[in-house]
Amino acid sequence: MRILLLIAAIVGVFMIVRTLLRNPGRKTPEKPGRIKEQGAVVRCAHCGVHVPQFEAYRSGSKMYCSRDHALEDKSSGSDD
Repeated sequence: MRILLLIAAIVGVFMIVRTLLRNPGRKTPEKPGRIKEQGAVVRCAHCGVHVPQFEAYRSGSKMYCSRDHALEDKSSGSDD
């Protein structure tokens, strides 16, 4: 019985040492930084996708995610 306890203790110490040697100085993962705020986000009047205002296309009072959507919405004749 003593031999089994001795073997279990040796295996436990071995596992602890192996874990400590495998990750020396391992830091906890850093939390991702906050994304820089770059202005307002607007919704495309055609498809509903949200894009930063500085990247959006304006046609009248409506905002669009791309030039194609602005032209497509304009050609469909829906000026609400």
